[in-house]
Amino acid sequence: MSSIKKVAVIGFGNIGVGVVRALYEKGIAGLELVKVVDIDLKKRRPVKIPKEYLSTDWQSAVNDPDVDIIVELIGGIDPAKTILSQAMQKGKDVVTANKMLLAHEGQSIFSMASKLGRRVGFRASFVGCHSLIHEFQQAGTAAKKIKRIYAILNGTSNYILSTMTREDKSFKEALREAKEKGFAERDPSNDIDGIDTANKIRIMLNLITNSYRTVPPFRVEGIRDITTQDIQYAGELGYSIKLVGVIEQVGDSFTVGVYPSLLPQTSLLGSLEGAYNGTELEDEYGVISGLVAPGAGVYPTTDAVVKDLADIVEGRPLPMPTLPTPLVLGPTEDAERRYYLRFSVQNQAGVLAQICSIFWKYNISIAGVIQKEPVSTRFVPVVMTTYLAKERDIQTALRKVDKLSVVKAETKLIRILSANT
Repeated sequence: MSSIKKVAVIGFGNIGVGVVRALYEKGIAGLELVKVVDIDLKKRRPVKIPKEYLSTDWQSAVNDPDVDIIVELIGGIDPAKTILSQAMQKGKDVVTANKMLLAHEGQSIFSMASKLGRRVGFRASFVGCHSLIHEFQQAGTAAKKIKRIYAILNGTSNYILSTMTREDKSFKEALREAKEKGFAERDPSNDIDGIDTANKIRIMLNLITNSYRTVPPFRVEGIRDITTQDIQYAGELGYSIKLVGVIEQVGDSFTVGVYPSLLPQTSLLGSLEGAYNGTELEDEYGVISGLVAPGAGVYPTTDAVVKDLADIVEGRPLPMPTLPTPLVLGPTEDAERRYYLRFSVQNQAGVLAQICSIFWKYNISIAGVIQKEPVSTRFVPVVMTTYLAKERDIQTALRKVDKLSVVKAETKLIRILSANT
């Protein structure tokens, strides 16, 4: 057992309370809580610690030579970036749950850590899949390559889509319920617009490539436009609709994106209910594994922070990207997928022939067609699924289809992913 490491926690919100409880009330071998910092110390909290531990000045913790580890739990970019940077410059290791910071400023944080020989613990930045960190680390060190990752990484979005599916509720109704039950923030934009998932995907890509370079931009779509109609039709086809983060390796480049997707209802990800996260990995040998875990919450996040602290005190290496290797993202237009398409067309003969004529010109083959009962006097919904087609071809074809006089609304496109677990 190494000597006792003294810990300062900066951020005394819900997660901070959980970490303080673990360190002060429960106690963790080799770790001693010595300081807790927050801008609001008057707020009542379900944990009691000595007043001399408390401060409103984060610099008092960072500059304290007796503090060995800084735990940053305030979120956002600034002053979190400054706190971590100055802490490492002062010879301290750091632990953070700040996915936004690492996704956008990770290059600065990790490059500094590598140069200074410091450790950055960040399991808590992607709670729902941190138990797969060993797999990610192996990929980053070239022990094996990960061919693809499909991941549900946002509990709020999964709760909303699950509620829409199970209870036939609209998006607005499901979102309102998620807020009432505490699964969604007052402003849920980061969750429902795919931003939170995208930040976690960036961190994953950094890990499996062992590169701390900033991930180039990629396609990010949310779930605001998912309707009960699409959920019903997907169900009839044997699919569930989920918000999925995608990483696929093709040669030396990666296809990356976040978007609503159709997944087989019987698959691990397709059957995932409520506010849970799930991850499916396929390695270069075709071996597929999956994990389901809570995507958020005080206890799961606290547990992730504690695991990082335990690794530090035990002298174990923390998984973190260490090289400035450039990250190359392939054009999403070259990706080949199957697609779910919902057309809103006039109820007249010859409509399908016009659509199929355009698809034929762009090498798009139809796997199935379902014509539904009219939902209005203006149009009838027609649902198609395709065989594998290039994204470029499908997007070009749909632009032409949507200009047809018989098409009365923009075609709804949802990608179909072949989850295998």
